[in-house]
This record gives sequence, structure tokens and C-alpha cells, in this order.
Amino acid sequence: MKKERDECKGVFFDGKFHVISGYPTEMQVFDITTWQWDRIQNDFLEDAICPRTCVDGGDSGLYMCHEGNVMTRMETTWRVLARLSAEVCNVAYMTVWQTKLLVFCSYELGEPYKVYEMDLYCVW
Repeated sequence: MKKERDECKGVFFDGKFHVISGYPTEMQVFDITTWQWDRIQNDFLEDAICPRTCVDGGDSGLYMCHEGNVMTRMETTWRVLARLSAEVCNVAYMTVWQTKLLVFCSYELGEPYKVYEMDLYCVW
């Protein structure tokens, strides 16, 4: 990498390894075919967005949870796909399984976790 990252998330996406920073909001990509780091992409995330829930959906889209929403990045823009249940306050983890997004979350910190399943057509 060209510089150190703080609170970053690593995601394999589109045949490359993406390192998404939390602070600052940039991203850098490692191309495994050329074994080189690409240039830094600034403003990949909006300010104050934590990348820890960011996952590859396996459908050419990146997904993440932010402020009670499931969001996707298509091309250069993050957009809201679906609203999370009102019972969701604390998203601990998100992953993709058999074309579905699984969101592991709780109502409050310290409460038992629940798992919500959403297909990639935004149906809970």
C-alpha cells in the first residue's frame, strides 16, 4: 500500500483486493494479476462511514450497512437499497451467503444477536 490505513476493511471484489479506509475515506486496490497497487481512490466513502460491514455481493456490487440502511455501490455512487428493521440498532457483521445478504445485529449493545436475511432483490 502507498500509505498506512486506519480502521480499514479488506474485500475481494471484481478480481482485485480492495482496502477501504475508515479514516480518511479513501480506497486502494491491489491487482493480483499484475501484483501492483493501483492509485489511491479518494472519497470512496462519505465522511464518518465505517467500512467494517462492506462485502462483495457476488453480483458486481459492494454492499454495506449505514444509518439503518443497506446500501450498495454501483459504479461511483453509494445508494440506499433497503431499510433495516426498526429492531436493528447495532450491526455487528454482514456477509453474503447463497445470493443473500446476512446481517447479524442486535437491538442495543449487549443484547442478543439476531440474523436478518435479505435477497439481492431487496426482499427481507
